[in-house]
Amino acid sequence: METFKFTKAKLESLPPAESGQIEYGDTVVNGLRIRVGTSGVKSFCISRKRNGKFIRATLGRFPDLTVDNARAKALEMLGGVATTGLNPNAVKRVSDKAAVTLSDALNTYIDNRGHRLKPTTEKQYRATLQNFSGDWMKQPLANITRERVEHRHKAVTDGTAWFGADRATLRAGVGSGSNAQADLWARALRAVYRFAHDHYRDDEGKTLLPDPPTLVLSTKRQWHGTVRKTERIRTHEFARWLGAVAIIRDVAEQGRDDVAAAVSDAVEMAMFTGLRKSEIFELTWDRVNMGGRYFWIDTTKNGDPLELPITETLLNLFRRRMKMKTGDEVLVFPGAKGVIKEYRHILDRISAATVPTDNPDSLQPIPFKWHDARRTFGTVAELVGVGSYILKRLMNHRTLRSADVTQGYLHFGADELLEPATRIERAILEYAGLMECKKAIDLKLLSVLNDLSDEEKRKLIFSLINKDISELK
Repeated sequence: METFKFTKAKLESLPPAESGQIEYGDTVVNGLRIRVGTSGVKSFCISRKRNGKFIRATLGRFPDLTVDNARAKALEMLGGVATTGLNPNAVKRVSDKAAVTLSDALNTYIDNRGHRLKPTTEKQYRATLQNFSGDWMKQPLANITRERVEHRHKAVTDGTAWFGADRATLRAGVGSGSNAQADLWARALRAVYRFAHDHYRDDEGKTLLPDPPTLVLSTKRQWHGTVRKTERIRTHEFARWLGAVAIIRDVAEQGRDDVAAAVSDAVEMAMFTGLRKSEIFELTWDRVNMGGRYFWIDTTKNGDPLELPITETLLNLFRRRMKMKTGDEVLVFPGAKGVIKEYRHILDRISAATVPTDNPDSLQPIPFKWHDARRTFGTVAELVGVGSYILKRLMNHRTLRSADVTQGYLHFGADELLEPATRIERAILEYAGLMECKKAIDLKLLSVLNDLSDEEKRKLIFSLINKDISELK
């Protein structure tokens, strides 16, 4: 290696390397080097042997970094190596990790969890953190303190923190502040910070970030703990609700409003299956086996596949959908441009139709949100005595990865689920007055038998027995 006293003129005259890099040493500061590549780019660096290993670290490019500044930085860095014995490159790596920003931590979290996160979950995390902490995204995670989290959580609750799109262009209530939005933001921040706290470590495996600042919400009990919703369609409202669905569907079919007809059928399917909105709207015909009386869902919220039976009500519904099918549509409930995204105005129509024309009892419209059907289905299933394990499978709650050992041995397919699904279907129809209650039929039969004489009862029994024997022959 050629050495000489570094000067601006001398360094400017150095020719590009023919291949690789050429390195020159400074005679003023022992350990200061300049490397010249084939493109002519010149970079200052230090080189020092420590504990049998060469330590190299780049200082900057010439002429952006002057000779005097390069010597000053080299002396400082070489002094650090002599004092601590640490590689400046390793120190820089640790420093960079410790200074990771919220935005970078979020991207790394999503990259590492990508196979476990649904696109909708990723979108929600990004939107929530940007909307309520957009001013933090480029800041180091280490700067997000407990006090800042506590104050921002309250600001989101009060509706005074918003960094997203103009709220005037968004749906009513978005960004206006609520307990649910504040907790949602804090949960997203907690997930990203916990991951970063464990992920970013030094060469010895020690964590580089402070403890997650969201702990303050637990220690001070500031989580709002949003109460689970309990809205559902009550059993005495089944007749009005299903009748309104039928009215809107009939009007839509007559006017060829195919989207409204599809939403009406989807709502009915939700009532009789308890499936989630996305599981219904994204159902494709290749996953419906009408001959075998079953259908299946490949990708569910919990990641487990789901095979369900086609009861009589669903069979009629799928046949009706088949008649409405135009061309080679893939979706069972198609929208104008693929999967239906906007459906609230159709639900509003159905709710309005629940008020009868002749209304002496001043009945009010039955409000409805999609998850109400899921809660309604689960309630009816409990009323008819469907077992908890079967109900979990019908409602697609996690079973394959449950900690319940017994549950791990239970596997129900469409054939095993047909009978309980039919019981739920029958109960819904009975409450709606669309099917005569079995109990009522038994009472009628007992009433008729009580009016018969003993001789008439014997003749009736004798005729029924003879009829069964003749049918067997």
